[in-house]
Amino acid sequence: MKRLLTVACVGLVWTGLLMSGLVTGTVAIGATASSAVQEAASSVLDGVFTAAQARRGRRVYNQNCSSCHGPELRGGEMAPGIAGSDFIVFWTELPVGSLFERVRVSMPEDGPGRLSDQEYTDVVAFMLDSNSYPAGEVELPADKAALDEIMIVEGE
Repeated sequence: MKRLLTVACVGLVWTGLLMSGLVTGTVAIGATASSAVQEAASSVLDGVFTAAQARRGRRVYNQNCSSCHGPELRGGEMAPGIAGSDFIVFWTELPVGSLFERVRVSMPEDGPGRLSDQEYTDVVAFMLDSNSYPAGEVELPADKAALDEIMIVEGE
């Protein structure tokens, strides 16, 4: 099911690009798709956030997110789970930058964009930590372009 959704989403993106004239022909599509995968410099398995950053993210999450997504990140009546299989199914094979951007432009529901980019990044670090990805020595950067270089992959 996950693969079907991924293929459908990628197909819609490529259709839009073809229609807009940004990509032409199947050769360009294949080259662009493979180069996008190769461009990822690291994955969330590489320890891309620190334990301290995840702790800061937990505090921000508890203040701004837990009322909807729950204290265990499992979701509620009006909000999806953002840990466990819900997270893996939706975010695997996407860059961390996509997760950051989604959270930044749509959360918290009662005031999207009201947190700083650093606070949003800390929440993303907490989400990664809550999904059992390893912490490392360097903090996750509060820069979408840099976050786009880190792929979300399924844990080992």
